[in-house]
Amino acid sequence: MVVNGLLAGAAVADITPPVGGSLAGYAARTSASTAVHDPLRATAVAVSDGTATSVVICADLIALDPDTTRRIARDLRERTGIPEEAVAVAVTHTHAGPAVTGGGIGGVADPRYVEDACSRIAGAGEAAIAALAPAVLRRGCGTLHGVAHNRRGGTLTDPAVPVVRLERPDGEPIATVFSHACHPVTLGPDNLRITADWPGYARRHLESGIGGVALFLQGCCGQLNTGHTALDSLRGAEPRPGRTFEAARRFGTLVGETALATATEPAAGPVSVAATRVELPLGDPLTPAELRALAGEPDGLWTQWALAQLADPGPAAVEVQVAVHRWGGVPLVLLPCEPFVEFAVELRAALGDPALLVAGYTGGVPGYLPYPETHYADGGYEICEAHRAYGLRAAFTPEAGRLVMAAARALAGEAG
Repeated sequence: MVVNGLLAGAAVADITPPVGGSLAGYAARTSASTAVHDPLRATAVAVSDGTATSVVICADLIALDPDTTRRIARDLRERTGIPEEAVAVAVTHTHAGPAVTGGGIGGVADPRYVEDACSRIAGAGEAAIAALAPAVLRRGCGTLHGVAHNRRGGTLTDPAVPVVRLERPDGEPIATVFSHACHPVTLGPDNLRITADWPGYARRHLESGIGGVALFLQGCCGQLNTGHTALDSLRGAEPRPGRTFEAARRFGTLVGETALATATEPAAGPVSVAATRVELPLGDPLTPAELRALAGEPDGLWTQWALAQLADPGPAAVEVQVAVHRWGGVPLVLLPCEPFVEFAVELRAALGDPALLVAGYTGGVPGYLPYPETHYADGGYEICEAHRAYGLRAAFTPEAGRLVMAAARALAGEAG
């Protein structure tokens, strides 16, 4: 018997890469991985009302190109018949995993690993669909201060820990989906061990406390991290105080315990998916003279990027997907790129829903997405340099953030 018309299933796949490959996340780190501290995984949750089905998958990777997320969704459609737009592919954004994107973000991707990982990610989605069974849904939102800090000098963070629990009618846990906004960069450029960072600890703490599968979705943490500047990671690979596995365990345990302790209430309603593609415009490329000067800088940090830009500056826009999935009437707003925290704050206020789960890093992560446009006047790493790590000609223009926000608000209304 289907309870309130709801079905749910969950599955996990191991995507840990072989030791010895490039680690992505820090321009200052050039050495290959030396060991696996904890495994990387892809976690999938499928929810259906018998008519519409939603699949959300999150992988312990720093980023995926938009085309790669579409390829995974297409693979899952070919395996199961689920429409591609009903599949959301996210990443936790760990900075201690393999290089997997065209830009590299500090490493060179191994095509064989990327192909295998993508197949395993789709496989997790397939297994979650195969596991669909009658379910009830409960929703809540915890609050946690102190893990995330605003590295651009402001005080704004997102203390919300939204939680969605899926259980069998007898109360047996199927999955807990939870989110918090903070870069998984506890381990710095000196770390050469593969790890999911604090989200991995959070998942394990939650699963050990409640059972079932824990799926973590990274929040809008574009300018939020665990308490250091972007330059600490950009230049210099020496160990930094506080950037340890013990700190990652502490942060993850705090997030996991908050999700575990959050009171939830039952919710019922249909399942729906509303998604659209948006073209995000990029700024103008540097001139050849500026690129040659950058290529010749003594530290050589952006030499390869500058040389690649001289050969081909690349496209003037990047297409991404914005989506809103509703599970039993509960919305999940899924944004692309590395969105700034203001996206979540404004969307919750605009939709009148303080428990709204707003995740970034979904449907492709081609770069930072500053919002609102007042951030551009302040410059900083996210606007002046980060696009180089992604292999882009320039940062997204201020219009890009407005386009994503407008799409999210429109889709949230449509899904409702």
